[in-house]
Amino acid sequence: MPVKTPREGGSNVLDLPPDPRKRVRKRWIIGLSSFVAVVVTLILVLSFSPILAIKKIDLHGNSLVNDAAIQKALEPLHGVPLARVGTGRVMDLLSGQPAVKDAIVQAEVPDTLSIQIIEHHPVAVLVEGSKRSLVGAEGQVLAVLGAKDKPKLPAVKSNPVIKNPKVFLMLTQVLSELPDKLLSAVDHATATSKDFVELKLKDGTLVVWGNDQDSALKIKVLEALLGAPKDQESPIKVYDISSPQHPVAR
Repeated sequence: MPVKTPREGGSNVLDLPPDPRKRVRKRWIIGLSSFVAVVVTLILVLSFSPILAIKKIDLHGNSLVNDAAIQKALEPLHGVPLARVGTGRVMDLLSGQPAVKDAIVQAEVPDTLSIQIIEHHPVAVLVEGSKRSLVGAEGQVLAVLGAKDKPKLPAVKSNPVIKNPKVFLMLTQVLSELPDKLLSAVDHATATSKDFVELKLKDGTLVVWGNDQDSALKIKVLEALLGAPKDQESPIKVYDISSPQHPVAR
């Protein structure tokens, strides 16, 4: 119960009990400050402490680029705290590997960085004399093939026209849009200009594709033509789908 306390001059002043809301507020501020301190300490430990530094890098998903080449490119990451390494830094280090399209990075405590490599999809084999290279949809060389490597992809023989970057880009983009089943049926491809692509199927049939316009429609037309009943006495040797609205078989 509040009591009166004598004051100088003979007056009595009533002393009120402390406001409980102030005590709660004070406790809340102290608790929050402690939590922030713990979080900051944890961030500093994760970001700068050698306790969680990278000692091992596990790779998954790569087939065009060998492990040794990727591990060498990622050497600067050894000794770096796990929390300071993300996809951006990994991709910067792998910028010299044209086959690498993207990467998924995951830290595995205490010292392992797991990286899922996502590679560009090859669409053809570029033949330059005795040299054979896998190329992607953008015409970029992804990997050089060995003598024993035999990918089931169309061959593209280099010539003065194919060496034109615009012509080669159009050709690889056409090939990149083909469904896997149709792409695997193509033996080799060529282009006589930036507006004229031809595909030679493994059964000997020639497909006059034309330019890279209306590819989706051309694919549907070609699949329909290839799936139609064949006349064994008069086999079709050429499918001209350069104008897909008016395809010609002869």
